[in-house]
Amino acid sequence: FFQFLNQKHNTTLTIMGDAAALRNTLSQTDNTMPGIQSSSREMMRFYDKPGGPPLAVSEWRSVLQTSSPSLSLPLLYVANEVLQTSKRNRGSKFLEAFSPVLGSSLMFIVGRDRSAVEKVRRTVKVWGDRRVFSMRFVMDLLAGLDNYREGGSGVANV
Repeated sequence: FFQFLNQKHNTTLTIMGDAAALRNTLSQTDNTMPGIQSSSREMMRFYDKPGGPPLAVSEWRSVLQTSSPSLSLPLLYVANEVLQTSKRNRGSKFLEAFSPVLGSSLMFIVGRDRSAVEKVRRTVKVWGDRRVFSMRFVMDLLAGLDNYREGGSGVANV
């Protein structure tokens, strides 16, 4: 029994250490393909861990909210890479983990940097084109970005 408890405690410590390492990796992501792929691979390591994808997405969102605006698009591209890789090769765990926070995260990104709106919209459209998400969900995400386009009056809340 004590061995089981100790094993469970060590597993919890390991995943929390992994979360700290992920947070560190994400906060150092740059806008290069190798940087984005490296951060994406780090997130994908959480796929098969108990509670892994939701924890990884939570760390991603935390870094997004606390980082400089210049990191927003690279973090979106990391999410894009994770979502497409997950859908193509693994399954739906990351899609399910990202879905509840994507809309507000996208609005947060464009609220910080209006010049990013079309890049964000293009990424969302790719999710529809490649059937990462349903067209209905993609259209909902795009509609949420409409106020941030030229002439809109969006306000960022996460």
